[in-house]
Amino acid sequence: MLPYPHRRNTFTFRVFSGIPFLLLSLFIAAAVMTTPLFQSLLSFGNVEKALSGLKSESLLEMIGWQNPYFESVLPHDYNKISFTESAFRTVTHISFTDERSLLGNELPGFSIFDSDIIVAGSGTNYTNLPIDTPPPLEYILKNDPNDSEESEPAPKSPPPTDAKVFIYSTHSWESYLPLVGKSGAGDANLATSNNANSNIYVVDNMLKDALGTNGVAAVVNNTNITNILHEKNWNTNKAYSASRPLVQAAIASKNDYQLFIDIHRDSSRKPNTTTTIHGKSYARVAFVIGKENPHSGKNETIAKKLFKQLDEKYPGIGRGVIEKSWAEGNGIYNQDLSPHVILIEVGGVDNTMEELQRTVKALAEIIAEYVKNAEAV
Repeated sequence: MLPYPHRRNTFTFRVFSGIPFLLLSLFIAAAVMTTPLFQSLLSFGNVEKALSGLKSESLLEMIGWQNPYFESVLPHDYNKISFTESAFRTVTHISFTDERSLLGNELPGFSIFDSDIIVAGSGTNYTNLPIDTPPPLEYILKNDPNDSEESEPAPKSPPPTDAKVFIYSTHSWESYLPLVGKSGAGDANLATSNNANSNIYVVDNMLKDALGTNGVAAVVNNTNITNILHEKNWNTNKAYSASRPLVQAAIASKNDYQLFIDIHRDSSRKPNTTTTIHGKSYARVAFVIGKENPHSGKNETIAKKLFKQLDEKYPGIGRGVIEKSWAEGNGIYNQDLSPHVILIEVGGVDNTMEELQRTVKALAEIIAEYVKNAEAV
């Protein structure tokens, strides 16, 4: 056996000889962390997305491991962190509390339910979420019941420079069966029109007028997205690419827009899209957020605020705030262009003009209030 002093010197030699390797490792790590790829991985949007599933209660629980006082403020029905469940979910992507995570990967087509209900309106659940399934472009053009040369309204004067809301419709072909003279038809795809006088732009213009009544100027862009898709030989899945320049131009304009609203109508039928308030029927409203969008947190905050105020004033009119991924929709909806871009589903294929008018009036009250408060801040 070597004498003790010699062993100590050997140990010291190993420690000091390892320092260059440690410094080299730190140098390499620092170099890697400054690469564009690593910076992208650690960008605010990606970090926010990674932590989006962490609840504030979970953070309190973890702090409570060191200071039990913090655990005293946790809700009585709070379920503490299960490391077994967390590890299992990380490895398998299966959640014990969400059966969709088990079935979605096994059953063809089941992944379309890969949406999150951020706020659930009355009766809203995963079986009756808004449906985003546009028909083929050829079907829309062939079955247009309002075939005419004038598919867009005549040009109007330049938009007011004091406008605070920009309104457009990515799915410009969407309409309502009563508006195209086919009330009660079994085929929801018949609720389409390439004419601005009978498609979703009717709702857009109603909202503009209703906002004006509430003291807020708005602009409607009536660009026919159907015609753009046809000209570019794109299918309806490229609709958001076609409407994207409209939003970009609005953002770049001199107008100080507080909201950019993409108006849609749901393909669901009347039981899911209609409610009765004080003896009168209303088209129900849903807010949709793109899960893949880096501004989803801010978009969600705005949508939740509008939904809460709307549903409190008109109980039952709101279907909810829904977050959709690319598996059940576009997943971004041009909301990556600004935190103030929101998508609103107004009613479904069976809603009548009267129901839409009541809902738009209610919606305009809430939007006007939001805009005025935003200006005051």
